[in-house]
Order: sequence, then C-alpha cells, then structure tokens
Amino acid sequence: MIVLTDDQAIVVHRLLTCILLNETYRLADVEDALIWLFPENRQILCPFDSLWAKNLAQEIVQGLSNRP
Repeated sequence: MIVLTDDQAIVVHRLLTCILLNETYRLADVEDALIWLFPENRQILCPFDSLWAKNLAQEIVQGLSNRP
C-alpha cells in the first residue's frame, strides 16, 4: 500500500490529469512521483501493468474527447 501526504497526492493528481489530457506538466513532478510511488525495495509484479495502465489512460482520454 502506498501512503502519500496531502501535498504529494495533489502533485500526483495534477500530474496524472495533465498526462491524460495531453497538457504540459513539469518533469520535476514526474521525477518526484516516481520516487514516491516506486520505493527501491518495491518490485513490479507484472510487466504488463504499465501497458494496461497506458491503454486505460488512452481510453479515458478518448472518452473525455468524445463528450458533447
């Protein structure tokens, strides 16, 4: 389980929103989020998780784009 402070959660939320909407975001926010979300001792259990997440993000963006 990942526990973030309020400030960290705000940065991650803003970053993910910008990525999903294809808006500009700060590289420093990406670097910080990677450190917060992937501590050194954490292992990725499934190599397809990132592909699944990317596909889901693309579906969300398409859904938002198609809204009237």
